[in-house]
Amino acid sequence: MTIEETRAPKPIAQRRSAMPEGDAGSGRRRAGRIVAPAAIYVACIIVVLIAIGPFVWMLSSSFKEPGDVISLTPRLLPDPFTTENYAYLVNNGVLPFVRFLGNSAYITVLVIIGRLLVCALGAYGFARLQFRGRDAAFGLLLASLMIPDMLMVLPLYSAYVETGLINTHFPLIIPPIVANTFGTFLLRQFFMTIPKEYDEAALIDGASHFRIFVSIILPLSKPALATLAVLTFVNVWNDFFGPLVYLSDVNKFTVPVGLAFFQGQDSTQYGPLMAGATLAIIPTVLVFVFAQKYFTRGISMTGIK
Repeated sequence: MTIEETRAPKPIAQRRSAMPEGDAGSGRRRAGRIVAPAAIYVACIIVVLIAIGPFVWMLSSSFKEPGDVISLTPRLLPDPFTTENYAYLVNNGVLPFVRFLGNSAYITVLVIIGRLLVCALGAYGFARLQFRGRDAAFGLLLASLMIPDMLMVLPLYSAYVETGLINTHFPLIIPPIVANTFGTFLLRQFFMTIPKEYDEAALIDGASHFRIFVSIILPLSKPALATLAVLTFVNVWNDFFGPLVYLSDVNKFTVPVGLAFFQGQDSTQYGPLMAGATLAIIPTVLVFVFAQKYFTRGISMTGIK
């Protein structure tokens, strides 16, 4: 072999085969570190689009004319753009939707305030106080979670009939406040993560258990309280079965029951139905937006000792 042949450049295939295996492996790893996150982001975007698709269509349909909502050639953007569906909700004398929103807001606020107070007091007793039979009582409380809610409908309805509370908001407010095992369990688990040294120091300074509860436990439990408040809001605001069973006066209906009246056996008022559903979902979205930080923190920290 001559000197010129030895100095000639080798073919590309030979040069690649001569590369150390470590360099090729590191290149593949770098490519994998780029491709894997990109695939995850693409998958997340697809899931988000699928999730928000129905809500976007609902919002768009609320500004369409009734005939365009169920058109054979559906369009995402309303053409023509109209607010008649919202005007119908406000000016409709048969189904006062504004009153439905007020009833739902009134019931939801009372239940949230009452549930936070009752569940927090019960959770403090199970988490901080020492008394005979505490663990057994807490076990019975958890066992009540296995009782289906539908099993209690008939006895409760009979009791409300006897006491004259049917067609009032009482069955929709008081029972959800005093009978909420999950809320007590959630707050109890969070209270147990708070060091008991705070209680001991306060007791040495002469503070009572009520002062400890108000001044120490509650301020440190904002994430758990916000979590319970958000879950309670969603549950009460979207409750359909309770108002349907216990209420018969149209002026006392809540939003879910009111929306059901836009769906008839022969026809459905899709325009007002989409507009009403849009108005009904706005409070839920706002609650999640403003309480997202506390909600996420409360869920992640609950039960961590």
